[in-house]
Amino acid sequence: MNELQAEISQAIQANAAVDAIYLYGSRAKNTARPDSDWDIAVIFSDYETDPLERAVRPQMLEAEVERELKRYNQISIVDLETAPALLQVGILQSAVKWYDRNVPHVRRIEQSIWSKWEKDYERYCL
Repeated sequence: MNELQAEISQAIQANAAVDAIYLYGSRAKNTARPDSDWDIAVIFSDYETDPLERAVRPQMLEAEVERELKRYNQISIVDLETAPALLQVGILQSAVKWYDRNVPHVRRIEQSIWSKWEKDYERYCL
């Protein structure tokens, strides 16, 4: 992990309780251009029950991290647990895991994504 990656990871952990952080997209695939953004997925430690709060939580974290690092419009954060299923699977297939608190919650979320994929999508896409 380079210095900027470490700074982003530390800023995320300083601003939210997270169990895992994943880098995905062009930077994870080593196909990024200099102006590419940082696509990041997180698993929050707790599930937000309020639908509005749950929807805006990744964007609020994104704004805090961008402000702290002064990297405006360069970081994109999604909640892996609530992202659309196709995005979830794409992230798990190609992401680089930057941080894992090594708690059962992370394994449960990852396994539930794969189970949903196998049950609902794989039979139609293969």
